[in-house]
Amino acid sequence: MSVRQRTEAVGKPASPGASLNVTWRSKQFIIPNPDNFPLEALEAEEEGKHLTALKLILGADQYATWRVLAATAADAEDFSAVVMKELGRGNP
Repeated sequence: MSVRQRTEAVGKPASPGASLNVTWRSKQFIIPNPDNFPLEALEAEEEGKHLTALKLILGADQYATWRVLAATAADAEDFSAVVMKELGRGNP
């Protein structure tokens, strides 16, 4: 289900291209709509450079904040799961 479909299903107005606010470990991160991810991030993801992709998506400042909170691979997986849930993707 797309973000738009999910927001429509719960009665929230759809905002095409809108960013997503994600709270993880009491910090708020603004994630751009996947349609607005930089192509460099998609290329990094294709090359298996997941943290580089994340840095490009979050931007330098948010990534620095995230790195203070994330110290392990499990932390990265947890953050990813939270983001994917908010995007309406992945396992519920």
